[in-house]
Amino acid sequence: MYRQRRRGVQTLELVIALVVLIVLFVAGIQFGTTMIVEQAVTHAATVGAREAGKGAPIDELALVVERILAPHVVHVGSCASVVLEDPSAAAPVQQAGTLPCDPPSEPALESGEVRVTVAIDLSRRPFLNALAAFGISSRGKQFTVSSVVHREDTDIALESDGSCCGG
Repeated sequence: MYRQRRRGVQTLELVIALVVLIVLFVAGIQFGTTMIVEQAVTHAATVGAREAGKGAPIDELALVVERILAPHVVHVGSCASVVLEDPSAAAPVQQAGTLPCDPPSEPALESGEVRVTVAIDLSRRPFLNALAAFGISSRGKQFTVSSVVHREDTDIALESDGSCCGG
């Protein structure tokens, strides 16, 4: 009688331990995927800003960002947006993609600077939302990463002006 009761307790302990281990495993996968994609979004914003500093239009920036995010199945459109802020342009704020994206208001852009903001929706692929039952949900959340660079043509204008060459 004692052995049968003990065997039932051992089975119950095993089931509880397996559930906890499976939840921790899924949480690790979800966290790892999130961090990898976050690094890719940061890289996409940095490369996009570098290209914007060279004078690339918003359509070209969207292609660059999409090329970087493609291995993660993130495409500019409804699940990702690219915002270009260039105070010296005719349209100072331009956006590619339909995901709502509010670029940061701080720091304010100085003369000759451009900012590229990349936003992705966390409730779409490649993100798992397996832990929603446990209160950890990514639904309705997004990553937003911005990068600021100086426009290259303003540096050239300063050099040709002679103000930086002592001449």
